[in-house]
Amino acid sequence: MEALLDVVSPGPAGSFEPDSWPEPALSPAVLVAEDGEPLASLLGDTLSPRFCSWRGASGRRYIVSVYSSSACPAYCDAVLLAVAVAANGRRRAFALADTGVFPEPVIARLRALAPAGERIEFHLHLLATSSAERRAALEDLAAAAPYAARS
Repeated sequence: MEALLDVVSPGPAGSFEPDSWPEPALSPAVLVAEDGEPLASLLGDTLSPRFCSWRGASGRRYIVSVYSSSACPAYCDAVLLAVAVAANGRRRAFALADTGVFPEPVIARLRALAPAGERIEFHLHLLATSSAERRAALEDLAAAAPYAARS
């Protein structure tokens, strides 16, 4: 989990240049079946495909807005999940990040990590309003996803 948290932390001040970022762990997350679940309150509604929730290790649900990788808005200070969608519709997060104050390079970096041959979505959790809340959400979500290889 420490390697994953190194990826999601922006690093020391002034280190927002992509070349100075630590290399992310490339091991894909294997998520439990209840992750990426639709919101019951929106079932049957035209907005249903635009929202879902992910469950952290604590059991807490994180409501996210769903965007295609090409249409993701660059929101500052959000929790961002980069998600690969298999042909059968199963969603698998392959990267997590705090967008920080410069979201564009974070989004570009996660887009570049996308696995080939799968549709990519970006899921934004906008309800964590402080840096501490975003870090706690990232830690909770990372702990819920057992990784094939740990460093």
